[in-house]
Amino acid sequence: MNDIDADSISKIKADPAMLLNIVLSMLPLHAEEGRQRGCLPEAEIVVELIAQGSATEETALSLAYALRRQFEALALLDPLELRDGKWAFVSFPASLLGRSWLTTLATPGQVLLSADYWEQGDHRPDDVKEEQRALLHRIETERARLNPQAQPIRIVHVAWAFIRWGDKFLLHRREDKSRPGEKGYGMVGGRFNLSDLPPTIQSQADILQETFKLDSTVVAQHITTTLVRELEEETGMLMDKHYSFKHFGQPLPPYKEVNGAGNRHAYSAYRFHLFQVKLTPMGETHLLAKVARDERLTWFSAAEIAVPQRADGAAAYVDALHQAWGNDLGQNLATTPDSRVSQPVFAGESRMLDLPGTPDAAFQLGKPGKEKSVRPVKPLEKTEWQLLMLLGWSTRDFQMRMNADAGVRLLGNGWIEAPGLVSLARSLHEKIQPVVPGLLEIREDRFMSMSIVPDTLFFPADLFRYQIQGSKSAGGIFELARAELETPWGKLAGHAYERSINGNTVAALRDLEKGDEPLGDWERTLREQLSSGVRSIGLRRLWSTKGNITSMVEGLKRLSDTSLV
Repeated sequence: MNDIDADSISKIKADPAMLLNIVLSMLPLHAEEGRQRGCLPEAEIVVELIAQGSATEETALSLAYALRRQFEALALLDPLELRDGKWAFVSFPASLLGRSWLTTLATPGQVLLSADYWEQGDHRPDDVKEEQRALLHRIETERARLNPQAQPIRIVHVAWAFIRWGDKFLLHRREDKSRPGEKGYGMVGGRFNLSDLPPTIQSQADILQETFKLDSTVVAQHITTTLVRELEEETGMLMDKHYSFKHFGQPLPPYKEVNGAGNRHAYSAYRFHLFQVKLTPMGETHLLAKVARDERLTWFSAAEIAVPQRADGAAAYVDALHQAWGNDLGQNLATTPDSRVSQPVFAGESRMLDLPGTPDAAFQLGKPGKEKSVRPVKPLEKTEWQLLMLLGWSTRDFQMRMNADAGVRLLGNGWIEAPGLVSLARSLHEKIQPVVPGLLEIREDRFMSMSIVPDTLFFPADLFRYQIQGSKSAGGIFELARAELETPWGKLAGHAYERSINGNTVAALRDLEKGDEPLGDWERTLREQLSSGVRSIGLRRLWSTKGNITSMVEGLKRLSDTSLV
C-alpha cells in the first residue's frame, strides 16, 4: 500500500469524528418502557453524511455499512427492519449500548479501558485475565455457534508425547486453572513457542505469518524442540539421559474448538504432532520419582482416557484423538509401544511366582498345579523377608501405610525409593538371585522393585483366611481376607474380597473344606465365579490336589466368625 502524503491528507474534506457524530445524532430512539420505537432508513444516513459531512458517496456507504455491521453483530438492531434497510433498536438497553459505543467512537481520545488492560504476561492480575477470558469465551463461542463456516482466529501447534507404562499413560494437569466441567489433564507435551526456533529464524520479518499457518513447514521442522522443552518443564527429563523419541504416525487432522488457557482463549485450530517416548533405565526411575512428588502428573489407563471421566472425577482432554481416531481410539492406544526399556523378567503363566510365607520358606514357581519349590541359598533374615513382602505389596499396588521416618517413598508401578535400605536389598538379592534370577532389581543405590508382571505375583496362603456362609438350597457368600503385615517401615494393609455364590458353589466349597471331591464340573464353576477375585487380592488359587485328595490349598485357614480385615 502506498503511503498517504501530507498533501493528500489536506485535500480530505470529511472529518471522521464529525461523520460519526452525524450518525450519532440520527440514531433512532426506543422507549424506556413498552415497545414504542423509531426507525431510521440507512439511506438517510448516507445522504446526511454526504450533505453535512462532505463525505464522498463511497465513504458514506462504507461508514454506514461498518457501523451497521457492528450493531448487527452485537444483536442491537431488529433483523426484520434491517431487511427493509432500516435501523431500529430491539430494546431500550440495546439502544443504550449502541449509543454508548458510537459516542465512544465519535469522541476523540475516548477509551473504555485502561491503556494496559490487554497487556499480556504472568504479572497481570488473575481477575483481569479471567474477565478477559470470559469476554473472549462469550464472543468466540457465539461466533462459532451461529456460523457453521466460522474461521478460527488462533493457530496452535502442539507436541504430544505418549509415555506408556504397561497399560497406563502419563498425563499432565493442563496449565489453565481448574474449571467446573472442563477436562483437567492432557498428554505430556505442549504448545509451540517462537522461542523454539533458532534465533536466525525467529528474527525473520515474516515469521509470525509463517507460524500462523496450520501447515507451516518451519514449525514442523522444529516441533521436536517444543517436545524436548516441554518434557523438561513437565517431567524434568533430559533428552538422551532420560529418554529418546520418534514420531508416532502423521500429525492429527486439524482440530477446531473454542479453547486456550487463561485469556489466550478463542476459536482455535490445533495441529497435534504425536511422538512416542522410550525411557532409559535412569529415565524410568527419574520419572517415577517425579510423578510421586508432583501432583500435576498422573497415570491414566487406556480405558480411562477413552471415557468422559475417571472414577475420581479426573478427565483426560484428548478430544482431538477422539475426533481423529473415533472408535479406534482404544485400539490405537493399545498399539503405542511401551516406554519402558526394561520389560519384566517374570511374565506369563509359566513364570507365576508365590512369595515365601516365612523367612525360611520357599518360593513357588510355575504354572498352577505344576509349581516347583525353589528355596533361597540361605534362609532370609526377618527384615529381608519383610522387605521382600513390602516389594511384593508395591508390585501388586496394594495399600501400604509407611511411617513418616521410614525413609521409604512409594513411587508406584512397583518401585520404591529407599536409599537407607540398599544394603538390606543387596543382601536379599544375593540370597534369592540364584533361584529366582532377575526378580529383584536395584538401581542407582536408591531405587528397587521386582521385575515381574503384577498379576503373576502371589502371596503365601498362610496370609489368607476364608469364610463360607449359606447353604446349597439358598446360596450364600464367600469371603476371603488377606492379613495385614507389620514391617519396620510401616504397615502392609490387609484387604477382603466378598462374592455372592450359588448353592452348588457353596456345596463345592464345603466339600473342599472336608477334603472331599465335589460333584460335577466344580472346577470350571469355581474358576468362573471366584478365580479373578481370589487372584485380585493376591492368592493364586483356593484348592489343590495332592495324590488323590483335593482340598483347600495348604495353609489357608478359616476366617473367624466376627473378623474381616
